[in-house]
Amino acid sequence: MKLDGKVVVVTGSGSGIGAACARRFTAAGAKVVVTDLDAAKVEAVTAEIGAVGLAGDIGSPDTVRAVAELARRSHGEIDVWFSNAGITGPARPGDLKPDADWEQAFRVHVMAHLHAAREVAPAMVARGDGYLLSTASVVAMTTDARNATYSVSKHAALALAEWLAVTYRPQGIKVSCFCPGPMLTPMLLSEGFPADHPALARALTPEQVADLLVDAIGTEAFLILDSPMGRDELRAKLTDYDAWIDTTAARFAAPAGR
Repeated sequence: MKLDGKVVVVTGSGSGIGAACARRFTAAGAKVVVTDLDAAKVEAVTAEIGAVGLAGDIGSPDTVRAVAELARRSHGEIDVWFSNAGITGPARPGDLKPDADWEQAFRVHVMAHLHAAREVAPAMVARGDGYLLSTASVVAMTTDARNATYSVSKHAALALAEWLAVTYRPQGIKVSCFCPGPMLTPMLLSEGFPADHPALARALTPEQVADLLVDAIGTEAFLILDSPMGRDELRAKLTDYDAWIDTTAARFAAPAGR
């Protein structure tokens, strides 16, 4: 799909890759609708790129509906919904975390994507065209022993995207899932990595990610990766699942950055 002239909703677009994508998609000719939990950030990004926007909790179906209605009033039917909003939550190695943390992770990483599909897929099916794009994580193909809620909810995000692709692709809807590794976003930088940490050395900037996503949307491939890591993890599981578990456990037991 080419973005020129398309109506595109980008969630979590107040900062990080969401804001970079809002800028890049606008430069490609898209009519972008900005949404984020932070109202000040929504105002700043919409003013910068000349877009419309709405602040709210995208894990709520009411917010999803309100954003969709804003897009339709402003530009017409939605062509692309990019479910990009994400949270990490506190890293607690070995801790299964309280229910509230699980509920929040699933609201943002899974239910927000589901609410969006319910809202826009019927119209896309009716016209035989549209695009559901979501951000999961490379963690969806491996695991992160430091953060149970993030890891498990990202697996669920990928599984939902798979289901949407199998169900809706035959009806003309394109479905893609972006599973990035570390990126130079506020989310990563807030985790306090030292300046020489390997995660920072290989991380892409938000602008590089936005360019990658424009290209990926053009090819309409389901799985979008920014490094070989995801495929390497999948191959390792397929080759010897138990060995992959043991190797991964040893990696997380090693000192940070090793």
